[in-house]
Amino acid sequence: ADGTNTLFTLAHTPFATSEVSVFVNGQLQTPPGIHTFQDYSITGSNVFFTTSSVPDSDSLVLAIYNKST
Repeated sequence: ADGTNTLFTLAHTPFATSEVSVFVNGQLQTPPGIHTFQDYSITGSNVFFTTSSVPDSDSLVLAIYNKST
């Protein structure tokens, strides 16, 4: 992460976007649909962070998901 990038691309398209868990520096981010606030959204294999949740420079961003076949 570079502190300004809001778009990250997953290596594969997830089986279901609702089953993706995104972590920044080990902290689980709030997914869409759980709360009125969300840290990110997913379209296809793209993860879009909200402006207020952009990972800081040198942050480690990880995603756990099952890929579609």
